[in-house]
Amino acid sequence: MAEAVNDGAAPGALRAILPSSAGAAPATGEVARLSRAVWLLILAMAGAVAVGFVTLGLSINLTSNPFLIAVGSAYAALTWFYRRVRRDETIAGSLEAVGQLFVVLFLGLLLTYAATATALPYRDAELNAVDHWIGFDRHTFRAWIASVRQLSDLLDIAYLSIQPQTALIPFILVMARQLPRLLRFVLAMGLALAMTSLIAVFVPAVSASIYIDLAPLREAGIPPGVYTHIPTLQALRSGTMTVIQLNDFEGLITFPSFHTAIAILFTWALWRVPVIRWGGLVVNALMILSTPLSGSHYVTDLIGGAIVAAAAIIAAGCIGHAEPETPELKTA
Repeated sequence: MAEAVNDGAAPGALRAILPSSAGAAPATGEVARLSRAVWLLILAMAGAVAVGFVTLGLSINLTSNPFLIAVGSAYAALTWFYRRVRRDETIAGSLEAVGQLFVVLFLGLLLTYAATATALPYRDAELNAVDHWIGFDRHTFRAWIASVRQLSDLLDIAYLSIQPQTALIPFILVMARQLPRLLRFVLAMGLALAMTSLIAVFVPAVSASIYIDLAPLREAGIPPGVYTHIPTLQALRSGTMTVIQLNDFEGLITFPSFHTAIAILFTWALWRVPVIRWGGLVVNALMILSTPLSGSHYVTDLIGGAIVAAAAIIAAGCIGHAEPETPELKTA
């Protein structure tokens, strides 16, 4: 059963940004099942990180980002406070779901580091060959982007929208009173990160920009400040980096494209919010379009990312549904 709501418990600041508990439905069976499923996924991801890090000789420098540790601890304490002390199911459920999202993202990033450190042979040649097979020419695409005034700058902005969208979408779904949708989004995000990391173990790649635009794997020729993930990528693969710093996470995976996957997940998450859905569709379509150049991806990566997103959405959609009730038999 949902715990009783204390309408007077929340301070003005939280009450101003969260939907009022008055008239809001308490936590449903669907929300409870979804939340349990997210916690189980988090447990599985944490186990995978632990096994991967021990196997590969990786560790985490917990002192590298004390601010992150402090904020995470304070957030957990606040959630517990509204769950157990000043009981407010609306605030507690919303805080918990948002917190789960960022735990999933944190563990997913660690999984990508473990996947990179596995260091199987690069598959850029095969990914590039698939691009040619489907008829995509990177140089023609680059020339087309350059021919449209300011399109390149717009695509760079769209590519970087991944961070603000990650912060805004949970807020929007909470305000729209779509907590089940938010929890399914968290589930889909975690599943997509797990699938992306697993696939990347077997299909590692350096990037289309390095393999095609520059001499293959010639990191020494990269201008300063460009393709900044390459030193980390190579250090993890060579074993010279064994300690992960919490203040300097980088995107390391080429195939499948997680930017493509998350753009689809963002669009799906917002689709039931009428005022926002079309803006989300445009921004995330631009994010996908930006991925070959702004993200140095092969088009094959985008296809892989789309498949990952579709699988994650289908799986998340199958979780948490209430079982149909068995009709009672009437007796004479």
